[in-house]
Amino acid sequence: MTFPVLPRSGGVTQRWETHTASRSTESSSIRADRMTGPVAYMRVLGRDVVVLNTAKAAIDLFEKRSAIYSTRPRFVMLNEVARFDWVMAFMPYGHWLRLHRRALHKHLNESAAKIWWSAQHDLNAQFLKRLLDTPGDWWDLTHWLAGATIMRIAFGIDVVQKKDPWIELGIDVAEAASQAGRFGAFAVDLFPLLKHVPAWFPGAKFKRDALEWQRIHLRARNLPFQRITEDIATGKAVPCIATAMLEEETRDTSLPEEVVKNALGVMYIAGADTALAVMRVFFFAMVKHPSAQKAAQAEIDRVLLNDSLPSYRDRARLPLVEALYRETLRMYPVTPLNAHCVTEDDDYGGMLIPKGSTVIANTWGILHNEETYAEPEVFKPERFLTQGMLDPDVFDPRDAVFGYGRRVCPGKHVADAELWLLVATMLACFNISPTLDDNGDPMIPSSTMSSGLVSSVSHFPCNIELRTESKRAAIMEKVPDPIRA
Repeated sequence: MTFPVLPRSGGVTQRWETHTASRSTESSSIRADRMTGPVAYMRVLGRDVVVLNTAKAAIDLFEKRSAIYSTRPRFVMLNEVARFDWVMAFMPYGHWLRLHRRALHKHLNESAAKIWWSAQHDLNAQFLKRLLDTPGDWWDLTHWLAGATIMRIAFGIDVVQKKDPWIELGIDVAEAASQAGRFGAFAVDLFPLLKHVPAWFPGAKFKRDALEWQRIHLRARNLPFQRITEDIATGKAVPCIATAMLEEETRDTSLPEEVVKNALGVMYIAGADTALAVMRVFFFAMVKHPSAQKAAQAEIDRVLLNDSLPSYRDRARLPLVEALYRETLRMYPVTPLNAHCVTEDDDYGGMLIPKGSTVIANTWGILHNEETYAEPEVFKPERFLTQGMLDPDVFDPRDAVFGYGRRVCPGKHVADAELWLLVATMLACFNISPTLDDNGDPMIPSSTMSSGLVSSVSHFPCNIELRTESKRAAIMEKVPDPIRA
């Protein structure tokens, strides 16, 4: 397939070509090995779309030229009909977005993130203890951990293990965003004037759906904020990001209340969703790659004494565990596409990228690029090591997964710490293996990942077994007293 000719700098022309642009069998991304070169051009639904298939291209444009590559494409259904326009990830770049990022940066930057380590340790220990009791519930327990961490850090709220209303609301809003964000699924994205059609009009189901999704996501923004303001007023509030933003002694008076409400709401609906997806693909990776699991467990056993659980302070001493964590992010990226929009005509490598083009970092393709990673289809944590240490010359997949430049995820340091701790403590305490069918053969889950704004694996069974009884004691030692019973 040959795409349209684009002008080359200096009046010469050159074709951007590719053989096909297909859906990956493993994610909703565009396969890098089906694209010619680091950059490809397509005309999709009347739009200019430029796809970046290498880390260098993404960094060159999204970071080094961030002044013109930091806004988002126009999301008619998502922002203008379903009104997700208060969510930072979907906002166009400008002063309003910068206010929201400033509101969060103070509390989520690399230094500030360490403040929340204690809470993350406590909740992780509770997760491990509950896994001891009911290992078959691991799928639901990961949802509890992701949701409980966000609610504790952002709002100082503790959630119950099952059917917690805060977690259930988070599930609903993540599904609403995923449905509304399906690019190309709605005629209104092609013909924006349709947004003015009344909801009762025949064929306007998209408007009725949007009203329901709006009801859900506005509850997710407003209810936790209402709860924390009431707790502050009655003296019941637990120290958290919300109290730091709202209490007289610590609040930034230059930030409008709407910005604070939006920023906290974004933590609620966005933080748990992506973290949860990574947690589940880690379990998936361990079922699929038992030899990598055993090697990382051997490192933990060798480095940590007296069967103690890994903590954040052990991270630098466990390079293979770090490598396994990074390889999980690389092999199974949960945000396979990252769409920006260029605000001016730009020349890159002699190619003219037209103003208004949607420019997509193909995260899945970047992290499966043979020029960056040898044998990219092989799960190989050791690719990140040299002489037993982390190799700084190997591209860190977190740099792609958490985004680029002025749109990098503001919560990346908190999320990264939470996910590493889960990986390290699960490897230390448990063996994760496939369940067996009636014939005694292992049931290996499908490698197909779901499509959507966030991609993850479908529900699958697995066996989770305590490695040694001494690990039980180590877990119980870390669990807060009220939870031990």
